[in-house]
Amino acid sequence: MTIKEIGNELKKIYKERKSWSGAKGPFTEPVIRLKELILIKQQILYRIEDAKLLKDKREESFNSTLYRIIDSDIINISSKGNKI
Repeated sequence: MTIKEIGNELKKIYKERKSWSGAKGPFTEPVIRLKELILIKQQILYRIEDAKLLKDKREESFNSTLYRIIDSDIINISSKGNKI
């Protein structure tokens, strides 16, 4: 994942999080989990970016693996019709 790709993913997350303001509850458990995963995904992207800038291949690899896991969970939860 390049720095540009990370930036693009972060922009998508910022847009998604902005849409959360004004949302009315109560929220279902899957929707809460989806929001949690999106926040975790954002943090992991920051870590990947930092690792790239510091040229720490081990940290980058570890966080890239976490990113793929989190992203697949987000896709799985979203595909079941859980919308925020």
